[in-house]
Amino acid sequence: MLHATSTPSSFPTPMPLPREIRALLLDDSNFDRARIRRLSKRTNLAIQLDEVDSIAQLDEAVERENYDLILIDYRLPVGNGMEALEHVLKNDLNRDAGKIMITGDSASTTIVEAMRGGCHDFLTKEEMSVEALRTAMINALNAAKKRQQLSLNDAQQKEIIRQGLVAALQDSEVQGNVISLVRQELRQSDRFGTELRNRSNAADMDALLAAFRDEDDFIFH
Repeated sequence: MLHATSTPSSFPTPMPLPREIRALLLDDSNFDRARIRRLSKRTNLAIQLDEVDSIAQLDEAVERENYDLILIDYRLPVGNGMEALEHVLKNDLNRDAGKIMITGDSASTTIVEAMRGGCHDFLTKEEMSVEALRTAMINALNAAKKRQQLSLNDAQQKEIIRQGLVAALQDSEVQGNVISLVRQELRQSDRFGTELRNRSNAADMDALLAAFRDEDDFIFH
């Protein structure tokens, strides 16, 4: 069953955060969910917290809502936290959310597995406090935001390069140089050249290379 609670924000954080933090908590324990809910109200973060107790309910929640933050309990009656994390990462709406793995102890293997698997921070139930929860939430939100920005910058750079190459290939002189280089490399290649010469005559190869002039853009899709 999905539950929601909301708390107001009362003081600033080190880096800009969403005005209202949409968070999802997956934990099968009513006691632990209630504890984390109480602690979250004392973090002085504007958290709108939804709660689910199974991976099946998590799947339903992430299909409906776009979350800023997702907290996942590692130990579950069906599946585990890593399986739940994989479900989140496959969800287009929430794969970029800040992700925190919650463990029952401080076992290093579990923590390393979670961080390598895509979590941005972790919490142990035995050491959880208001400050620990607040710090983990802020760290996860900031790490997710930085990762999104890096991905966006990378995509923008690739698009700039793609547009530059497409523009260059529209120049007839550049086309001629590229085709000459490709023809030379194909004919000199021990691996591909012989096969091409056996299967295609000079006219066939020229026709193949000339086709680049017709659809310059297809190379970059």
